[in-house]
Amino acid sequence: MIERRVPAPETWIVVGLRSLALTIAAAALLLDVSLVPGTVAAVVGTLGASVLATPLSRSRVRTSAVWAIAALCALNALLLGRWLVNGSPFGDLLGPHGAMVAADVVRFGLLATAVTFAVRTTSARRPAFAIVELALVSLALAGVVAAHRDGAINHPRALSDWAWTRGIDPVRILLYLGGATLAALLLATLHERRGRGPRVVLHVLALLLFAGASLFLVTSKGLPVPPRGEGLGLTGKNPKDGKPDKGGKGGKGGQGGAGGQASNQLDQLEFKDNYESSSAPAPVAVVLLHDDYSPPLGYYYFRQTAFSQYNGHRLVAATRDDVDQDILGDFPTEKMAVVDPQHLANAGAARTPIHTTVALLTDHLKPFGLETPVEFAPRESPDPTRFVRAYDVTSAALAMRYEDLLGKQPGVKSWTDEQRAYYTQLPDDPRYKQLADEIVDGSLKPQYRSDPFAEALAISNWLGKNSIYSLKSKHADAGDPTADFLFGDKIGYCVHFAHAAAFLLRARGLPARIAAGYVADEERKGTGSAILLRQKDAHAWAELYLDGFGWIIVDVAPQRVLDPPDTPPDPDLQRMLGELARGDKTAGKSVDGRAKPIPWRAIGLRALLAVLFVLAQLYLVKLWRRFVPLVAGAGSVHRVAYRAALDGLVEAGFRREPGETRERFAARLGALSPSLVPLTRAHVGRAFGGRALPPPVEMRRLGRAATREARSRARWWRVLLGALDPTSWLRSR
Repeated sequence: MIERRVPAPETWIVVGLRSLALTIAAAALLLDVSLVPGTVAAVVGTLGASVLATPLSRSRVRTSAVWAIAALCALNALLLGRWLVNGSPFGDLLGPHGAMVAADVVRFGLLATAVTFAVRTTSARRPAFAIVELALVSLALAGVVAAHRDGAINHPRALSDWAWTRGIDPVRILLYLGGATLAALLLATLHERRGRGPRVVLHVLALLLFAGASLFLVTSKGLPVPPRGEGLGLTGKNPKDGKPDKGGKGGKGGQGGAGGQASNQLDQLEFKDNYESSSAPAPVAVVLLHDDYSPPLGYYYFRQTAFSQYNGHRLVAATRDDVDQDILGDFPTEKMAVVDPQHLANAGAARTPIHTTVALLTDHLKPFGLETPVEFAPRESPDPTRFVRAYDVTSAALAMRYEDLLGKQPGVKSWTDEQRAYYTQLPDDPRYKQLADEIVDGSLKPQYRSDPFAEALAISNWLGKNSIYSLKSKHADAGDPTADFLFGDKIGYCVHFAHAAAFLLRARGLPARIAAGYVADEERKGTGSAILLRQKDAHAWAELYLDGFGWIIVDVAPQRVLDPPDTPPDPDLQRMLGELARGDKTAGKSVDGRAKPIPWRAIGLRALLAVLFVLAQLYLVKLWRRFVPLVAGAGSVHRVAYRAALDGLVEAGFRREPGETRERFAARLGALSPSLVPLTRAHVGRAFGGRALPPPVEMRRLGRAATREARSRARWWRVLLGALDPTSWLRSR
């Protein structure tokens, strides 16, 4: 018959760490769910169940019975909590608020007790079950800080608000918490059941060193940035920088959908099928408006690049030097004007200068600016740990109504025939011309059918009414994806709409191109001056050139959308990042801008509190070592009773010398503490597998007697100093 192997009991270090981890997890999980009394009850229940589970795991009670009792306790907790708030006599007596408090205390307190009781008992009996504890703690802590993902630095609010009011980046606090939690969880999985204290201490030091190295690496390499998708290929490292693109793949634009990768240097917009995203909400930039400006269409368009050259399949970035001269190819190193001499020759009051500051939260291939940038200038990053780059932009934003653009002429008179033909080239497919003519003739009155801007509005409105927006389109494999979309199911996203509008405009002989960048609803700005741009705000739209007024936005607004509605960015996050982009560095300074004096009194108080906290921990360990023999089971009482007796001897001034065996030490003190001899004999016999040992009750009596006898032979002041010394147990051997 094969004897079942019973695992050795857990050491008090492992028990304490696992209990502490479960207690913290319970508090973190319920902090935003329960009232404060309910959270306190859960913490007390978790801690109490962790302590009681240790002796229970060494008893003869079956594990199945433990789980059955825990399940019954949890069921009663739910029923009792519901009964208290649903018209029970106690609920009427306590009142509405009191009933809710009592229900939280009962419900969460008993639930935490039941779960902890079952998990800790099973883990103590079956070491492999410790992975369940690790999973519970990890999920609880991850749930608390999960709100911080995707660059939402204002969550969780309890942590973020506290950190920002003190001038601390909450990401750093999360990193420190993560390192400490990782070390504690890894240590809690150690099966140091018969290991000696020094061995466990070495493990602790190794884990702390690992966590410290990780934090040092993050500090030296910079804070982690949220993952990002492709977002029309707007973000990423510029290949000319000689640095690899660190961005993720698989993102989508919101209205914009998705497009090319960073490696193509924004030379084309890719058509994607069934485009999915996991990082679209991540913020990519903050734009500060220094002037009041309300866009005519109700949306802020931030142009980064343009696609105007037809390559036989789609529109791609220009390879000529005499076109698209309003697109800046790289970030400015000094103040520079956008080269386009006839861009706004006759605009006059139709356009107004708008000054903005762009602070990038992630790398971009090119700079972007509001609508029609005319001047770029470099700017020092307001916070290098948060923003990768910042620059100023002056834009000539359209200030007139769109209706006032009627009657304006297309193109520029000074354009050559090649330039005019360049901006009107389209696929050799007669259906584009046929459809464009049908739209104009069927939508406009005769007097407007030759008006360029009226034609553009008619085409845009027709596409918005007759097409469907969805990221789950299927046109990428077609020879002409635009024709497959436009003359097929008409289901697509912004890349399809922009190409269709540009080709239909060109079919009417109008100079058109596609622009790409970001778009944000004017309502997002609210009462502030900051606009937060996210990955999902990447967008592409068509543009029409009108003589003297430059490129005019012709964006298609689909009336039917199959995808879920977009959610606006968190206004609190937008405000916070806006303040950081402004370089608000008032933290740590007085009103007059001078540095505040060092608060030595506050520093001294914190140092005192830190010392008191360390002393409290030492005293708790000392009391625990003295108390644990009372609750220890038969498998460990011989060890912990002997250890408690040694602690008492050290307090009385009697300590085992280096190299002295336990038996010789007991013989040396035999006259002073006669009970130490049988206690030592039983401890050594247990360590070497002896079977004829005193019962646990006798071991507890011998341990108390050994301490009492040694103290009676020592001087009273020596015993008092030993009892007050919080580090005396560290010298016990």
